[in-house]
Amino acid sequence: MSTTQLEELLQQAQAAREEKAYDEALARYEELLASTDGDEARSDEVRDLRLTALREQSRLHELLGDRDVALAGYEQYYLEAGSTQHAVEALVCIGELHGEVGRHQQALEAYDEALDLAKAFNYTAGRARALLGVGLTMHRLGRSEEALANLRKSQGLFKQVDDVLGRSRSWNHMGIVHVQLGQIDRAIHAFQEGLDLARQIGDRETAIALSNLGECHQLLYNMEQALEYHREALALAESTQFRTVEADLCRNLGYDLYNLGEVEEGVHYLERALRIAAESMEQDTELQALYTLALAEIRRGNAGRARGYAERLQETAVAHNYRVYQADALHALGLVHQMEGDVARAEQRWQEAVFLAHDTGRLFLLWQLHALLADIASNPGLAGVHYQIAADIINQIAYPIEDEQVRNAFLSAPVVKAVLEKV
Repeated sequence: MSTTQLEELLQQAQAAREEKAYDEALARYEELLASTDGDEARSDEVRDLRLTALREQSRLHELLGDRDVALAGYEQYYLEAGSTQHAVEALVCIGELHGEVGRHQQALEAYDEALDLAKAFNYTAGRARALLGVGLTMHRLGRSEEALANLRKSQGLFKQVDDVLGRSRSWNHMGIVHVQLGQIDRAIHAFQEGLDLARQIGDRETAIALSNLGECHQLLYNMEQALEYHREALALAESTQFRTVEADLCRNLGYDLYNLGEVEEGVHYLERALRIAAESMEQDTELQALYTLALAEIRRGNAGRARGYAERLQETAVAHNYRVYQADALHALGLVHQMEGDVARAEQRWQEAVFLAHDTGRLFLLWQLHALLADIASNPGLAGVHYQIAADIINQIAYPIEDEQVRNAFLSAPVVKAVLEKV
């Protein structure tokens, strides 16, 4: 097959992908790869076309939730890339997949190798993508300041090379870390910047940004606004058939709905999220869905089901050293013990969760834990101490928020007001 014919195949694959004809796109990639397989005397131009097809085919498998197939494709891409910029791209893709399923050490090793190669080639775009991956991995390990430092570096490099997708993704991940640190106004700013860029890119990136903006409003207890963002985002995700995005949005919709009193419908979306996340090996979303399902079942009074979800969350979080999710699991398990009348065990779980939440900068969880400890304190003096700590953390979250409307919405939420009135 001539170089011109191979170029046409690649163009056809990309066009089919843009039209959401994913089976057609995969078929065209496969045809190009089959036509160039085993040809050791490829020209540089043909070799580059083959490597591009390997990368893009694997990316599409990843977006569609076929992670094992995607990883095998990326590894083949790396083996054939040799000492080129393509090797940097392959290593970053491999690191991303390892990180998504909780293999943090393998992820960091791939990113470190990618950084070394990118520096050797003076490949700025490759450095930016590797630093983005390091930042996301540090976030998953609960090392928030290191995460932000790497993400800011990646943002600057993406801007240098005018990579709109890279900038959108780095803003998005910075927003996630700011949420983790309780810096809600900075998070909203980051997600809004990411959304403005995402609308220039496509439905998938737009859905992710809308999802995260909605999560900010969840934290502010503005569930109606969160639901509006999440319904728009889910419609986009379903139209693109990108299962991993769909899973996260079902989880968010479930959370919105059960907090608005639509508990049965909320649980339906949460169970759908858990099923999709497990099928597509989207571990972050799976763990978040387990936590949210545990809380929803507590709301429904089903201690046994809540315990099952919380214990599964704890087991997975411990196995993969997900310290942020370990804190969530302990919070949920404490609520189960409280339901069952075992106040001593509830207190033990929440004290352990306080340590993890403090160590990983989880301010939103931390004030809730102190409020819970105050509610079960054995004497008024101890209760007062916990209420004061909770109120101080609430103020630490609220008063840096420059948008007065956003700040007041948070402070006037009933659960927040209940704590502030105790002091």
